[in-house]
Amino acid sequence: MVWCSWVFETMTGVIHAPIDLPKFAWSVDVSDSSLATLKDKGVGDLDLSGVTVPWGSVPGDTMQAKRRILAPDRYGIMLAWASQHDLDMGLIGKPVVAASIGVRTDTAIDTSFNLTSPFGLLDHRYLVREGKYGTGKNGTSPDSIKFTNLSYRGIASEIGWQCTDAKPSGALPIDWTYRGERGTRTREYSAWDIQNNGCRKLLTDLSNIQNGPDMQLRPYLPDQGHLRFAFLAGSDSDIWLGQKEVHSLGYAPYAGALDELTVDHLGAVHRVYASGAGTDAAQITAVAEDLTLLRKPGVNWPLRESTYSDSDTDNLAVLKAHAAGMLAANDRPLMQITASVYAADTNTDGAQSFPVGDIWPGELVKLDIRDYPPLPDGVYSTRLMRMSGDNTNKIELVFDVMEDISV
Repeated sequence: MVWCSWVFETMTGVIHAPIDLPKFAWSVDVSDSSLATLKDKGVGDLDLSGVTVPWGSVPGDTMQAKRRILAPDRYGIMLAWASQHDLDMGLIGKPVVAASIGVRTDTAIDTSFNLTSPFGLLDHRYLVREGKYGTGKNGTSPDSIKFTNLSYRGIASEIGWQCTDAKPSGALPIDWTYRGERGTRTREYSAWDIQNNGCRKLLTDLSNIQNGPDMQLRPYLPDQGHLRFAFLAGSDSDIWLGQKEVHSLGYAPYAGALDELTVDHLGAVHRVYASGAGTDAAQITAVAEDLTLLRKPGVNWPLRESTYSDSDTDNLAVLKAHAAGMLAANDRPLMQITASVYAADTNTDGAQSFPVGDIWPGELVKLDIRDYPPLPDGVYSTRLMRMSGDNTNKIELVFDVMEDISV
């Protein structure tokens, strides 16, 4: 079982050739996984970094061909986990990370480059109709795009489609899964406000509101010659990503898949002061609070307040939703479990202890923890929020915050 890497075409997802990466670091997450006071959730992202490749490892018969196949933006790198069966059958394996090539620096002996995730590409796409910007009277942009009676993920899919397939040479190998999904949500975006209509920002804003859905672009192979990304998001009624099965991981001294288990703890935030658009006394403001913990008899818990600011939000209801969402993520004492696993480890049945490519951030995991002094023995239900690693088979895991059982 090994990591294998391939060059693919950014726009079409066509897989061109294998490439040997001697060293790299990677990560996949579903949202902000940090244990920090007043954090935004955000959209799930992936990253591949620290890539330096000797010219001899770059596919191509000539230096011109080698330079061309690593052209920034036009091509990308896919990282897949291949089992021995995959290798024996000549299969690619299961894609985990894929990103387009960004800034590239060449030397006489090698080339190094950073990579831009799919959401990073969407950072440079804006929601505006073709031919409608600056075409109004006196160069104005009165046009707007309104989405009505859709779910949040339906709106997100429409935004994504408008920012990719609806633009010239804008297509990316992304399945905008929920286009047209009916619901009760409405959003309108004005062309004149284009600086706030970046695709990634709009998707992030939808995810960050109270009860906003998780969002993720997950790589998959429709066949052995193409890479695509499935846009996955929670629904209005269940904001978490769906999954086919609940995964189980165990910890015990000298046993179980989990290693290097740690638990972090953080206190609660009880009140959030939010400020939006406007200046001075005309600025719109909102407050969200939950003083339940402070009012418990016999509990002397100090008040913690914080602030949130978004000068681009001119809708009071939206500002209140953002403040409530920030508070909901931090309104009780929290703890967070982190651990490591080894992707090449197998259990007594010969199956992978941690099935890379089948388990993803955002999915529910049951942690069976035994003989670990900081926590009582038991099964802890949480979500995998982030996994990261390098060219070895060691993978670091970060799980979702949960209510602190020690309080």
